[in-house]
Amino acid sequence: MRTSERRTGIWRLSLEQIEATVADHLGNGRVPGNQAAPCLSRQVSMYLAKNVVGWSTTRIGRFYNGRHHTTVLHAIEKIEHLRQTDEPLDALIEVITAELTLGTEGCLTERFQARWSTALVDAVADRVLKEIRRLTSEGKVEGPLALAQREGRVQ
Repeated sequence: MRTSERRTGIWRLSLEQIEATVADHLGNGRVPGNQAAPCLSRQVSMYLAKNVVGWSTTRIGRFYNGRHHTTVLHAIEKIEHLRQTDEPLDALIEVITAELTLGTEGCLTERFQARWSTALVDAVADRVLKEIRRLTSEGKVEGPLALAQREGRVQ
């Protein structure tokens, strides 16, 4: 059986590996139909396959049940737009990207190592802190000091 693996440098992630990683977070995307959850999972996988790993849109489309390359282009554009408007999705894609990127270091069979878990936690923590800072600067969230002052516990 032919796999969907090509190489860049030492390792290149296969489309199966990308799909499996995204499926861990969003569910299986290689199902027939256009239901919302599998569709989003499939679109995120297509986006990552093109932008993180560099697969061709034709090859990605073939992998996802024979979809046309323009369907892949639409998925990529949709995810690019959603990343700019949907912070939680953007953060999730960064986490998945970090997981995929770390998966290309060294042997792919050693994918789950403790230092990678730390990197994922750091990536999520960084995104959360940036969002808290943004919301605080917009006055939508108050820090604990402001709440304590308002309650009269701190002067």
